[in-house]
Amino acid sequence: MTKTVSKQKTPTSGIQEAVDSLSGKGGRVRIPAGRWHLTRSVWVPSNVSLVGDGPATVLYISPVKVAVLAKDVRKGGRVLTLKGKVPFVAGQEIGIRDDQRGGWWGTHGIVEQIDGRQITLSAKFNRALYAKDKATAISLFPAITAEDETDLSLSNFTIQGPRRYKGKWWDFTYSAIHLVLCRRARVMNVTVFDWPSDGIGVQRGADVQVSQCQAHSCAGHGFHPGTGLARSVWSQNIGVGNGGDGFFFCARVHHSTCSDSVFSENGLAGIGGVARGGDHHNIISDNVCSYNQKWGIEATRGDEQVITGNLILSNSQEKAGAYPGIRLHDMERNVVTGNRLADDQDKPTQTQGIFESGETDYNLISNNLCTGMAEGVVLVGPHSRAEGNLL
Repeated sequence: MTKTVSKQKTPTSGIQEAVDSLSGKGGRVRIPAGRWHLTRSVWVPSNVSLVGDGPATVLYISPVKVAVLAKDVRKGGRVLTLKGKVPFVAGQEIGIRDDQRGGWWGTHGIVEQIDGRQITLSAKFNRALYAKDKATAISLFPAITAEDETDLSLSNFTIQGPRRYKGKWWDFTYSAIHLVLCRRARVMNVTVFDWPSDGIGVQRGADVQVSQCQAHSCAGHGFHPGTGLARSVWSQNIGVGNGGDGFFFCARVHHSTCSDSVFSENGLAGIGGVARGGDHHNIISDNVCSYNQKWGIEATRGDEQVITGNLILSNSQEKAGAYPGIRLHDMERNVVTGNRLADDQDKPTQTQGIFESGETDYNLISNNLCTGMAEGVVLVGPHSRAEGNLL
C-alpha cells in the first residue's frame, strides 16, 4: 500500500497523518518534491517506508527559539514556568534540559497548554530540573524518529535545519534522524544540512544500515551510532563541516562497520570516539579522513578495533603538528594496518602519523605508509608491535 502525502496545515504538514493512515498495516509513504515544514517529529512505525522524491523533497524547521526556566521543575511533573514571554505555541514540540545533564535525562514533549508564562507538556519530566543549572526549553526535536520499531526504511529526501545555524550544539536526542532500539532499519540517500544537533543518530538496536547519506554543517556530529548498537553497517556516507566528528562512535557499539566514506573539514576528528565507552569488535575501513580540525581517526579507552585501508590526509588543521593522523589512547588489542597517512599542503599540518599514548599496549601496527611525516609511528606499549611500515 502506498500513500502520497497531501500538504496540510498540521505540525508535520500532513506527513504524520499519511503515516497514521496506514493503520498499523505497514506500507509506503511518499513525500513529493517540495518544502515540508515541521513543528514536531514525524514518528515512523514498523514496516513503513518513508520515501521522498530525492533532494527536492525537503523537510525543514523554523529558527530555534530558546527560553529559560524561571522555576525548578520536579521529576514526574508536566508544568514549567518560563522567564519572559513564551516563544512557543500550543501543538509544537519542545525539549527541556539543563547544563548538568542532557541526553537520555532530557525531556521531549508537545506543548498542550499555555497559561501566561506557564506551559503544560504532554510528557512528564524525566528528572528534576533546576533554574540555577540554566534549565532551558528549546523548540528543537528530531525531524524523523522511531523507537522500538522493526523493518522501517527512510530514503530519498533532505532535512534542512535553520540555515547557517551558529548556536549551541544540542545533544544527540535532538538529532535530525533519531532512531532508538530499532531493528532492521535502513536509512538511504538522506542528506542533512545545518542541524543544531547531530545529523543521523542510531542508539541501541541492531542490524541497522545507513548508506549513501550526507551530513553537512551540523552543530554536532555528522553520524552518531551509540548506546549499545549492534551489527550496524555505515557505508558510502559523506560528513563535511560538522561541529563535532564527521562520524562518532559512542558507548558500547559493537560488531559494526564504518567504510567507504568521506569525512572532511569537521570540527574534531574525521572519525572519533572509537572504542570510547566500551565499543568493541568494529571495523573502520577504506575511508577518507581529511582536513579535519584535530585527528583523522581518534580512538580512546577501549580495545578490539580494526582500522585498515584508510586515507588520513592533512588533518590537525586547528594547530599544525598538534594532533596525529591516527591516535590510540588507552587502547589495547587493536589492529591498525594498511593505512596511508599524508599531507598535501604547502605548509603541512599533519606532521605526526600513528601515535600510541596513555596506557596503550598489545596493538599491531603494520604495513602503513607514513612517508612525509616528521614522526611516523610512535609506540608506548611494551608489547605493541610495529612492522612493515614505511616511514
